[in-house]
Amino acid sequence: MIQRDHIIDQAMEMFATQGIKAVRMDDIARSLGVSKRTLYEQFGDKQGLLLLAMNRYFERMQQRYAEMTASARNVLEEMFMVLGEVMASSEVTNRMAANLKKFYPEVHDKLTEAYLCKRTEELRLRLEKGIADGLFVRDINIELAISVLYYTASALVVRRDLIIPKGMSEREAFVQIVSNFFRGISTARGLELIDDYLTRYHLSSNNEENKEI
Repeated sequence: MIQRDHIIDQAMEMFATQGIKAVRMDDIARSLGVSKRTLYEQFGDKQGLLLLAMNRYFERMQQRYAEMTASARNVLEEMFMVLGEVMASSEVTNRMAANLKKFYPEVHDKLTEAYLCKRTEELRLRLEKGIADGLFVRDINIELAISVLYYTASALVVRRDLIIPKGMSEREAFVQIVSNFFRGISTARGLELIDDYLTRYHLSSNNEENKEI
């Protein structure tokens, strides 16, 4: 018998690539070579499988963040990396979120609440670490900083057309907005690290452009 985890992984891939509404339980069963009855016996219905598949999707995102930030030199660079990955994957994530909200609102609300709690706690821990490491000033209101950063980043990935000026790339807008936020809460040492990161980022971007040419 096909393992439960394999079914969830396959459903997750299909929902992400083909669309949540478009993928039927028949399609998932056919792709796995099992009967639809097997899926219903294990997961109840599509909504039950969908909730597990979307939780798996966000777990995989967390794994990517952990692997990616393992080489970060400090918490500032770590936060730039994570927010950059959020920006890079926003098209797929936003599309799935919109489908969930429209067709499966209960699943959407459960996932949104859990996701928001996790992201908020992660931001809090990173900001606290930045303060402890002497990169962020001690008198910042952490809760306010979390709200500003979270909702600014969310606006950037959800309503790009409203806040990105013509002629500016999404990535460049992201880097400028996020770096300006961090400048506002950083110590002198934090500012040095931001400048160092931006220098290396621009060098990397220029190298990529040269490769394309």
